[in-house]
Amino acid sequence: MKYAPSVVSFVMGAVIAAFGVDEAAIAAPERIGCYGDNWGPTLEMLEPTPTGPLTFKTLRCLPIPEGWPRIIPPSVSPNAHFVAAFGFSKGFWLGDVTRGGRANTTTERLPGDLLSRTVPFAWLDDSSAVIGVKHEITVLSGSARGTLRPYLFALDGSQIKLSELVHPNGPLDEIYWIGGSGLALAGFGTKGIFGEPELGDRKPTLALVDARTGTILQSVEKDSIPELSDQKIIQAVTSRIDAFGKAHVLIAWAPDKWLLWVQGQSPRVVPSASTTWLTPFALSSDASSVLIMANLSATGSICEFGAACPPPTPQSGTIAELRDVATGQVKWTLSGTALNFSQSAAPAVSPNGRYGLISLPDGKSSAIALISMDTGKVIQKFQQPGWGPIGLSFSPDSKFAVVAAGTTMAAFAIDK
Repeated sequence: MKYAPSVVSFVMGAVIAAFGVDEAAIAAPERIGCYGDNWGPTLEMLEPTPTGPLTFKTLRCLPIPEGWPRIIPPSVSPNAHFVAAFGFSKGFWLGDVTRGGRANTTTERLPGDLLSRTVPFAWLDDSSAVIGVKHEITVLSGSARGTLRPYLFALDGSQIKLSELVHPNGPLDEIYWIGGSGLALAGFGTKGIFGEPELGDRKPTLALVDARTGTILQSVEKDSIPELSDQKIIQAVTSRIDAFGKAHVLIAWAPDKWLLWVQGQSPRVVPSASTTWLTPFALSSDASSVLIMANLSATGSICEFGAACPPPTPQSGTIAELRDVATGQVKWTLSGTALNFSQSAAPAVSPNGRYGLISLPDGKSSAIALISMDTGKVIQKFQQPGWGPIGLSFSPDSKFAVVAAGTTMAAFAIDK
């Protein structure tokens, strides 16, 4: 997505202010809102090695309530002033990144997939609100069932109901946001329950939609794509907006199909040797390639309650690979050895296309690495913090990399 110079200047000014980073060089990382004197080991483990474009700038402790579930990484707004945290049973927390600022909690149970650790919520581009969905009850074929309704969750705690997304082939069952303008991939009648609609006459349908206006932009029935006939569920979705404003959406169908949909074109199944089940991936900045994580891990038994277990069996193989989206051709492969149990985090690709941010096995622990998107080479790495499931991201102008989990966030300046 392109940003006008004035927008970039505004966003980066906000990012610098929010992270507490001054343009002048900082001798040591700054701690913001992190109290106590025991942060030395954490600051040390987050220092990237060797020397390179990444510089560890700030460690921020977010004012998310203590005891909040650490299943989904916190989501920082594009201007870095606000943060959102999702709890499957607790609801939704939205507030300032600084302690003592505004904070609001939605206590109702909201949609999300606990198994894949994904939730249908995303920040708007202007950081004014989070766009998401809530459950509503509708009547279909004489039966009442839950459907989804788009909402805006504002910073003052209010909830703004958006236009209902309606399709004749079924209720809104799932939604995946594309950027922060309200554009989304929606699934109508894709979930379903026994006997509904009657006689099992369902027509699961995918659609590109504008949730701000309730408009269906383009739709296709799943059964019209023969290769998807034996595919059960959508496993994951990643997307990009190209320089012309068109959405590129890559959909992983379980167990083993990849569907590419470019806005204005017909969706098509694309080749890939990778299975889709629990496979983290991200599109490159120009949407021509996909960065796929391989979940390289040692094997063996995991024992509970203090029972003795033999040590894990190391495994060598692919850590990550970059493939051409259209052809499936491998552009590069990053390989290594996992000495312990591990699972890949969802990767991130910088908007300028130069860098990727990935997790990888590193001896008997795990690390976060800055890699070259051209070659797959590891440029720098630092130890992965044990704050919970990790969220990796870049600032809109590619000048910062961010690692967030639990109630903590680390920001790294990127020197081009």
